[in-house]
Amino acid sequence: MQMPLKIISIILFSITMFLYSCNKEKTDVDEGVIKYKITYLEDESTNPVISIMPKSLIMRFKDNSVIMEVEGWLGIFKSSFIKNRNDSQAVTLLKMLNKKYCYCGQGKDGYIGFDAYNNIKIIHDDSTKNILGFNCKHAKAVLSDKNIEFDIYYTDKIKIKNPNKFTPYQNIQGVLMDFQIEMNGLPMHLTATEFKPVNVDDKIFKVPEGYKNVERQEIDKIFSSIEK
Repeated sequence: MQMPLKIISIILFSITMFLYSCNKEKTDVDEGVIKYKITYLEDESTNPVISIMPKSLIMRFKDNSVIMEVEGWLGIFKSSFIKNRNDSQAVTLLKMLNKKYCYCGQGKDGYIGFDAYNNIKIIHDDSTKNILGFNCKHAKAVLSDKNIEFDIYYTDKIKIKNPNKFTPYQNIQGVLMDFQIEMNGLPMHLTATEFKPVNVDDKIFKVPEGYKNVERQEIDKIFSSIEK
């Protein structure tokens, strides 16, 4: 039995609209969740700790506030990095089993654990790449002291003021979608793999109860012990 022409037309129209919605460029997004895949740039055979390190990073944002979260050691530890809408300070949270630590950055302090890239040079060009529906701009990062170069893709279609304020990429005015970073000396590549335009609760940008305020030296020491 042949399918009626009207039904065929409806199916074809639905498929066309679905493909259009998938390919339509996203713009002016100011609230949602992005999931990044973490790929480590050292071989696990030479650095076995990689096997229990975080495999993804979750970033939630709303009204210029941002929180990034990673979990590792089979769920034993969780790190969170918060930028509030006023950019007043970088907040680093660390939870290990039932112990909870908080460090609120002072002055130009960035997130603890994000290694600074000294003498980093960012070279912009006109190349673009579509990542999750966002038309991302391209730049080349050059680390002359490490003799390293790598690509960066970022979008200015997500409306977050100073999205990289407390990271080595604070001069890039766009949300990073594909880039490299070092956390406590461990180089990694992050790629955005999922985006959800969902409502985000304001409470997640505040330090939860039960966290102990500590000095930078103490939380630095804890982070370093995790990597060993």
